Amino acid sequence: MKIFNYTLTIALILLSLSSWAQEKEKKKMPKRTDNYIHMPGIRIGFDLTRPYQNLWTKGDRYGSEFSGDIELKPNLYGAVEIGWEKFKMNHAYVDYESAGSYTRIGIDYNLLTTESADERDIFYVGLRYGFGAASQTVNSYSFDDYWGDTSGSFPKQNFTSHWMEVVLGLKGEILKNFYMGWSVRAKFMLAQKDFDIPPIYFTSGFGKSEGGVTLDFTYSVYYTLPFKFRSESTK
Repeated sequence: MKIFNYTLTIALILLSLSSWAQEKEKKKMPKRTDNYIHMPGIRIGFDLTRPYQNLWTKGDRYGSEFSGDIELKPNLYGAVEIGWEKFKMNHAYVDYESAGSYTRIGIDYNLLTTESADERDIFYVGLRYGFGAASQTVNSYSFDDYWGDTSGSFPKQNFTSHWMEVVLGLKGEILKNFYMGWSVRAKFMLAQKDFDIPPIYFTSGFGKSEGGVTLDFTYSVYYTLPFKFRSESTK
């Protein structure tokens, strides 16, 4: 009987030590305490508005734009946007066209927080540096002045442009790894080649060059190519 009592006592002691060790291990691995929204992978997108800009802008404007963004650190994302645009304007006094490609690079900062590790929606502010190479052609022009009717044309002219953008936008996950989102942008021209005559009327990726400031918006679809590049110490 004494042997049974000793055995029972030792078993209870070992069970208590095991429970204490497990509790101590749990304290070493606390639950997730941050409220950051993490995006494992690269998110690629396509702007649905670029092919149909002629519906709300003066002239025949259309193009295509692709984007990509990746989480650099919690709440901070690096972004790249690449596109192409063409613009035509044909009036009684001028037949004008311009086309070119552009690239924007910058960062986005997420303003939302979450308690769920699965949350992916972000509301962000961002900055972009844009640069592009384009050309313009005045196929014909005509106007009346003191000396009578004047008409002519200008051959193809190549030019480059540099500008900055301030961005406010939203990207929401509608299905796993699939997103939709919009952005509004204020664009400020930094530098552009000046031909004097004729002046540059349209800049691909920027819009109308007159005044040096334009407003624009985008509506895009995205897909995240998932991969884990960050080791997380907490669960």
